[in-house]
Parts: sequence; C-alpha cells; structure tokens
Amino acid sequence: MRKQAKLILLLFCLTLTAFAQKSSEQMGAIYYVYPEYKVGRFTPVPDGFVPFYMSHYGRHGSRWLTSDARYEWIIEQFSDEDNLTKAGKETAKMLQIVWQQARGNGGKLSPIGARQHEEIARRMALRFPELFSSENEIEAFSSVSDRCVKSMQAFCRGLDDDQRKRKVEQHADSADMTWIAYKSPELEAWQKTVHPPRRLGKERFISALFKDPSRVQDAEKLMTELHAVASDMQDVGLKLDFYQLFTKEELRDIYEQNNLRMWLSNGQAPDNYGVTQRSAVSLWHNIKAQAERALQGNLAATLRFGHDTPLYRLLALLGPDNLSDEQTDEMDEVIPMAANLQIVFYYNPDKARMPLNPQQVIVKFMHNEREIRLFKVRSLDVGPDGKTGYYYRWDHVLAYVEKRIANAEAQGHMAILNTFVGTDYAVTPAMSRYGKGSEKHGQTLPAVLEPNGMTFWTPQTRDGEQKCVAPYYYRDEKLQGFRGSHWLVGGCTQDYGSFTVMPLMDSLRLKPADRATRFSHTDEVSHPDYYAVSLPDEHLKAEMTGMSHAAMLRFTYQKAGKAYIVVNTNNGYGEGFVAVDTARNCLYGCNPVHRIYQGWGEKAGFSGWFAVVFQVPLQDYGVKDGVAWAAFDVSKGDEIMVKTACSFVDMQGVFNNILQEIPHWEFNDTRARTVDRWKAKLNRVRVFSKDKAAIAKFYGALYRAAFLPRAFSDKDGRYPSFAGSSRIVQHSMGNLGGKPLYRRAYMDFSMWDIYRALLPLNQLIEPAANGMLQSLVDMYDEGGWLPVFPCWNSYTSAMIGDHASAALAEAIVKGGRNIDKEKAYEAMRKNAFELPDAEAYREGKGRRAMQSYLKYGYIPLNDTVPEAFHSHEQVSRTLEYAYDDYAVAQAAKALGKTEDYQLLMARARNWRNVIGPAGWADGRWANGKWLKNRDLTTRVKFITEGTVAHYTWYVPHDVYGLMGAMGGKKVFTDRLDRMFRDSLYWHGNEPCQQIPYLYAYVGQPWKTQQAVRAILDNEYLDVPGGLSGNDDAGQMSAWYVLSALGFYPVCPVSPYYVIGTPTFDEARIGRFTIKANGVSPKNCYIQSATYNGKPYTRNYLTHEMLTGDGLLEFTMGASPNMDWGSKPEDCPPDLMK
Repeated sequence: MRKQAKLILLLFCLTLTAFAQKSSEQMGAIYYVYPEYKVGRFTPVPDGFVPFYMSHYGRHGSRWLTSDARYEWIIEQFSDEDNLTKAGKETAKMLQIVWQQARGNGGKLSPIGARQHEEIARRMALRFPELFSSENEIEAFSSVSDRCVKSMQAFCRGLDDDQRKRKVEQHADSADMTWIAYKSPELEAWQKTVHPPRRLGKERFISALFKDPSRVQDAEKLMTELHAVASDMQDVGLKLDFYQLFTKEELRDIYEQNNLRMWLSNGQAPDNYGVTQRSAVSLWHNIKAQAERALQGNLAATLRFGHDTPLYRLLALLGPDNLSDEQTDEMDEVIPMAANLQIVFYYNPDKARMPLNPQQVIVKFMHNEREIRLFKVRSLDVGPDGKTGYYYRWDHVLAYVEKRIANAEAQGHMAILNTFVGTDYAVTPAMSRYGKGSEKHGQTLPAVLEPNGMTFWTPQTRDGEQKCVAPYYYRDEKLQGFRGSHWLVGGCTQDYGSFTVMPLMDSLRLKPADRATRFSHTDEVSHPDYYAVSLPDEHLKAEMTGMSHAAMLRFTYQKAGKAYIVVNTNNGYGEGFVAVDTARNCLYGCNPVHRIYQGWGEKAGFSGWFAVVFQVPLQDYGVKDGVAWAAFDVSKGDEIMVKTACSFVDMQGVFNNILQEIPHWEFNDTRARTVDRWKAKLNRVRVFSKDKAAIAKFYGALYRAAFLPRAFSDKDGRYPSFAGSSRIVQHSMGNLGGKPLYRRAYMDFSMWDIYRALLPLNQLIEPAANGMLQSLVDMYDEGGWLPVFPCWNSYTSAMIGDHASAALAEAIVKGGRNIDKEKAYEAMRKNAFELPDAEAYREGKGRRAMQSYLKYGYIPLNDTVPEAFHSHEQVSRTLEYAYDDYAVAQAAKALGKTEDYQLLMARARNWRNVIGPAGWADGRWANGKWLKNRDLTTRVKFITEGTVAHYTWYVPHDVYGLMGAMGGKKVFTDRLDRMFRDSLYWHGNEPCQQIPYLYAYVGQPWKTQQAVRAILDNEYLDVPGGLSGNDDAGQMSAWYVLSALGFYPVCPVSPYYVIGTPTFDEARIGRFTIKANGVSPKNCYIQSATYNGKPYTRNYLTHEMLTGDGLLEFTMGASPNMDWGSKPEDCPPDLMK
C-alpha cells in the first residue's frame, strides 16, 4: 500500500511539474494570444528549388467573447448583492468594468487580434519575397464572420506596405462557407455528445463568491464562463486579473477539460472515428484545387481566414507529428488566437517550367510559423536533428492525404456499424415461419476484437460455457462482467477456454448471479475497437479495448470507497483454477477445454490460460470458491487499469502475448492499433451511397464476417497440436530484420456454413484467406484426416458434408497461393476415397456414412448414421457429398490428376439418386425404392435443419441438370416462383441461400434482382433482432456483403458469380469498381450494363473480372428489363459439360 501511495505521489508531482511550465494565460487554451514570435533558422531549401506559391489558412485573431449575451448572463448571476461575498462583490465590479468595454463588441476582433495578423503577414512577405514581389495574383478568402473578415483585412494591410504595395483580391462570400468553415451534420451530431467531466468540483469556487451557492442558477456554467472571461483579458488588453479567483488546480482542471473537449470534438481522438477529418475534406479539396491553379502559373498565394475548429480539423486530417491520436493536444500550442497553417510550394526552374505537374513540386508545412513534419510521408531532406526533414514531394502528399481520407471513411464505418445486430430474438419475417429454439437468435456478440483474432472481448450477461447460450443477450438487464471469449459466434455451440473479469464497488460478490449489476443500453458504447458502459450501482465506468490475444480494461470510479476486481473461469466441469501472483501483480488461471459433438465431454487436450495484470500494486487479494479477487482503496476520479491476455499453450504464452501486443499502459494507443487493423479490413471493400443507413448495415455485416475462423496460435506461433495431442507445434517462416517469423494457425471452421459465402468472400478481399485454409492442411498433417467441422481443436463431425475439401478446392482453383496444394489434395483425396477404421471413425475422422455413399451412390434411409451428432439426414448428406465430389474434381483437374477427376465427376452426379420421380428430394431405401414423401414444408429426418422444399435446390454445380430432373425450365421456374410467392423460402437456412440466384439460369435475372433486394431489405435489419436466424460464424453476414455488392457464388468452387442487384452508387473491391446509376430500393432492376465501356449482357461475372482492374457500370430502374441477361448465351455456363 505504501508503494502505491509513493507511485501516486510521483505521478502527481510529475503532472504538477508539467503544468508548472504553463502560465495562467496559456491555460486559457484556445483563448491564448498568439505567442510572441521568436526568430529561428529554417531548414535549408533543397538545392535549386525556389518558392512559387503559398497556401495559407489562419484563424481569426484575438477577440472579445463571442456575444454580448454571454456577458449579460454572467453579470446577471451577480445581480443579487445580498448573496455576494466580499470576493463576489469585487468580481462584480471587475465585470462591470469589462462590460463597459465589451458592450457591442461581442465576438469582434480586438486591436491585438488585428496586430497579430499584420505581423504574421509582414513576416511571411519578408521570408518569401519571391512570392510577394512578383506580379502573380494573390487571393484572400474569409469566413463571413466579422472577426474573420477583419483579420483578412489586417493581414492584407501587412502585405501592402510601402515597399510592396501589393493589392490582394479579397472575398467574403457565404458560398465559401462550404469549405472554409464547414461542419458536417455527422460532426454536429457527434459534438452534441461530447461533455467531458472535470475532476474537481465547483463548490469551493462558488462558495468563495456567493453566500448561498444554491441560489446560483448554473454554478458549473458560471465557473467555466468566468474562466473564459479571465482568458479573454489577454485578448483585449484590459489589466484585470480574473485568474486570481481560481486555484492552480482549478485552472489546470478547466484547462484539461477544454483541451479534452476540443480534442474529442475536432482532433484525432479515437473516440470520434475520423468524423473531424472527414469534415476537413472540403477544405483540403479547396487547397488542392487552388494548388492545381498555381501549378499552371500566375497565382502566388491563396490566403484563407476562418476559425479555430476548421483549422484544427485540417491539421487532424494532415496528421503532423506535433499532434496526437493517443493523448490530448494542448490547445494553447495548437490553435491559439491567430493560429495558422502555411504550405509553401517550391520548384526547380532549371529542371521544370510552368505548367508544372505534382511530381516536379515540393512543399513544406509550417504550423504557427514553425516547420512541422507529416507523420508518414518520406521527406527529400534530413532535418537538423538527424530525423526526417520537412520537404515533401507534392504528389506524395496528395497520395498520403487521400489514404488518410480513405482511413477516415473506414473509421466512420466503424462508428456507425451496429455491433448489437444478432444479439436478440429475430424480428425478421422468415424467422416467424421457420425458426425454432436457438435458431431464433443471431447468437452474435458486441465484441471488441482484431479481425479474425484469437479472443473476442465481450460484455457478459450469461455465465458459464453452455451449449447454445451466447455470453451476451441484448434483452438481459444485468451485466456479469467482461469475458475473454472463444464463442463460435453465430451458432448453437459453446464457449471454451474463457474467463471473466468484473469490477465491483463496496462489496465483494463472487457468484455471477450475485455480482450481476444493472446497466442501460443508453449507457453502452460499442464499436469493433472499443466497448464502454456505466454501471450505476458499482459507481464506475468500464471501458475495454483489445487486440487478438490481449486486451486493456479501464475502470473509472465515480466515488471514493473500496473497489474489487474479481476473475473466474467459466469451466462447467469444476476443473481449472485461479490464483494470485504478487510478483507479477496479477490474477491468473487455467480453464481446461472439453470436446462437444463427437467425443462429447472428453478432454480436448489443451486449456485456456489467462492472466489479469494490474497497473498498480495489489492492496488486498484472495481466492475463494474458484474466484480470484483483488481490492483497492479508490478516490473519486481514480482509474484502475488492467491488461489481460490468453493462450492455448501455457502461462509463458500469456505473458508473451501481452508483451507483444500491449507492452505499455497506453489505452488509446492500444485502441488506435486496433482501429488500424479494422481500417485495413474495411478499406478492402469501399462502398458509396447517399443512404448512410445502408452503408452502416453493410459494414456491420462485414464486421460480423470477420470473427471466424479465429487465430489459434500465440504471438510466437506456438499452438497445441490438433486432435488431443500433447505436442506443441510452431511453423517457422524464417526471419525478418533479425526477428523470427511464424505462420499463424487458425481454428473454429464452421464448415457447413462458411464454405458457401464467407470463405468465397475471403478469397476476394482477405490476403490471409489461404493462410487460414493452410491450417486445415496442418490439421490433416497432425491428425491424419482432413476434418469435417474442426472446432475446439478437435474432430467433431458436426453437421454434414466434407466442406473443408470444398474450401481447399476453391482456393486451389482460384490461384492457391500460400497453400501447400499437393498436401491439400492428398488430404482431400483421402476423405473422398478412403474409409477410416472404427476407432478413427468414432473419433470423428472421415466422411460420415461414406461406406453407404460409395456402395449405393447415395446414403439410404437404412443407414441411420449413428456415429454423428446429426444422425440420419441421408438425403442432405448425399446432396452435399455430390457437391464436395465436384469440388475435389476441380482441384484434381487443376493439379493434373486426370483419373481422379473423371471418377469424382461421375460421383458429382450422385445428387440425381435422391431427387425422386416427382422432381423433389426424397428418401430412398437401400433396395432403391423411394419413400415417396409428399410433405414439402415440414421438417423430416432425412433433411438437415429444413424441409424438402429448401434442400431440393441444393445442386449448385449442376443447376441445369436439376432443371431437367424437375421436368424442364418451366417447371423449374414455376417452383422457384412458388418458393417466394408462398413464403417457402427460409433465408435463415444456409442451403436455401443460393435459391434467389437460380433465376439467372432460366434467363429471368430480373426475378433474382427482385428477390435479392427483398431479402436484403427485409431479412437483414439494423437492430439487435435483425438477423433471420443464427449468423453461423459469419455466413449470413457474408451473404449480405456479397449480395449487397451485386453478385453471389452459387457454386463457390467455380470461377463464376451470378449477378444479383447492386445496392450502392459505387463499390470498390480492390481495383474492381461497380457503379449503379440511379440505384435505390425501388430502382433495383438492371436496365443495362457496360464493362470497361462496352455493353455487357451476361448475367454473371468471373473471378478474373472481380480480382482485376475493371469498371462494371449498371443503369438501374424501377421496372424490370426482361431482355437484359435473358438470352441463353448470357446465362451462367453449364459446369458439368
């Protein structure tokens, strides 16, 4: 406890030392007068270059308070003389003196403010005489605000002295406000939410001025307004000291609050998700446009005069090294009165002539007349300090800013996407008809995570690791803690290797039900990189950010008292442990993992290890009833920060994961790095639309599609060998910069779901896609068989089919980089042709009911498939195996395995053996006789999680063959129509999800357009109950992503994607662009299309197109064009020919 006290005292002293360097005037922050300029030496200009253009933005100079009404309100608070103390009466007198000067001047430029701009202009002209002695044009633009106009006029007077006599064309037009002082609606909405609290109270201050503080109308407002008046005195030259009303601590407290408010509202704070930078884009475009004029010649300078916030937002967009995205900027240094940004343009007249191109131009940035560096742009020179210099190629700057704009857009997508979608009972139309049990939930999490990271850092409302029970449900009213979860998101499975951390106040409660505490969704903030919630009964705010293996939690206490933090495993077998390590200042533990499905309840051969490390020393601690706890004495405003991590290997892995991912105690830095991971992910698909709600829904789906498969290896590449072995595996990839590199292992492939859309989506946008699939090959190496549904690091034989083979085949057919193709084919072939022995089969290895399938060409009803979690389902298995055989055949063809190809292609027709004489899927006995089922809409045993009407359509590789088996194109089309007319279609069931696209095969793509748009609009809602069933590891969401872009892989292993209906004005997938002119919810029908400028009538796309450099442009309308895409040659190819 003494150590903690010493640490707190040291931090306090360091804080005081830092702020001791700040004068009272500086702590006026944005009111601080422009600092007295000190002449310094600038970095020499590169040889041969001379300045030819100046781009300038200046904040107005010092001014009076922004309105007379503000003064009047303050004075009114002192009108009751009987309630004033002696200090209060003296303050009232000073206010009257100020008011005599201020009346009628509210918001106007002061004489000091005018002089500031005159002096800045003179220094600019002296420093760059080439610009201001030429005959080239100089233009000045001002905000329509009077103080900005006066600042512009003063600046121009400074240029127009006796030597230069330069006339400047001046503009103050309301039309220019769209860029010179633009504030977007989303920025205005954000700023209304920014209300940072102060640490100190107002009681001392108000009591010093008023005998009865309760009679003061708004004490907090009065305190901050008097601080504004105190700061304003330096702007107007009155020798009155209002600062003496405040203690040094109060001044510092208000200063910090004002800095934080401005940083959150206009700076690079991670909390604003780039909204400030996006609001600066129009100003940047003006700067760029004027620079383009200057490159043509005859323009010497563009001068702009506006306000503090647009300038600060412009700086935030540029990202200079004197601003921070991790901690609060100091406004007296960034945007004091008359703050400015100057961009000086140079060229080499010996090597270039006007007009210039950007490659021939270099620029230097000066902030408040001091050289600044841009964060990630390579300079042409080296600075005096030996670091990167200050001169940049203009084309490099343009590219850099465009990238920052794209990143700001991606951050905006993170801000508006709804992480709660899928956490409540579904409210979609199809769910009310077909869903049952856990299928009625999306089963998702509002988790903080790194895309495809190991651990999902989620709030917890349900304890334990129970099958079909997610850790969080939106309808729950009490929070139990914050979990490091390995939940198979979106399914009816269970968590494993998880642990929970819970902060409590005043009383130590160990059981989850006892420590559950009320919370409100209005107090929740949830984004992919950050979660926060206020817990009123615990008197604290909890915040969480995290990466793949490690996370940080910050608890801020709203009252003094005893704070407890408890940690427990969620093991349901009474196994594992928690403990205290005072040497490492942490609580730690182990949660052994058990299998489910095949081998249910058996130990999986590995555990979830974890630690919760505290920033401050433990004061008190203990372990009781399987729960570890630590206790601290806290004061109001105190923070307790913890770092936590997990490993599936050992405690060494836990602490190394912390060291690698979060080596410090910087919460915002950790958050910023998680944001960077998400920006990279979301920027791989960029969509543009006037419908912001559609953009939010799209990126919400992309978020949910980035949970699984999960990273399984530690940061050092170690992971437990697949299928219960005690061996630890590590795959070396050589060295980089002297540091060893290891291949990341992945786990939890919900294969029956994700091979349909999620993995094909990854093939298009995810560089690590084949690295994930290589993990399947590694599982074959380690376990002897390619797994069917690998989860919990085990063979499970859950669900049906052999879709690990299908996914590997797709990767090989579509390029196969970063994957061992020969080993992958060896694994696929073994599954397709060999039978495991009885023990291996019991363990979940090999295809289920493979002996029957090979013998009969289908799985007869006689074979109940007992060694499978999903028994029976014979018809569905046959249909899925036929597709898997086709997929492996394509891999065999790509790798030159001709004999295998022919055998597998013959088996790919086995689907015909379960389509009965009536043209619907039907059960069949070993003797060949049909069950003759006529019930198309009720669940039956031989169909998986659905009905005959759903599964009959699952022949994705032979649609034309299915069409013939049904009785021809007309019957096929009529049955498709019935699926949608009679509401037989169930979007929540994966085998249905290609059905809307089958109209393309009969030359009626307009029906696909209609059906897909209806599903997008009705079966995906941006609310907690907005998913039409389980998200199933991201499959449902991936369907949305692909379909909203305008296409879908009916047969994923083929190189073809059927066109649906584009929903965005523009979408970019890598170098490929899709434009949809006139698109809207009503205008969902394609009227015509062009590809790279040429007419395009095919109703499908190719993988080569989507991964290449091209422009596909649609014209959309409200009525179907029944000619487009309708001819036989426009329809998808027959894959069986």
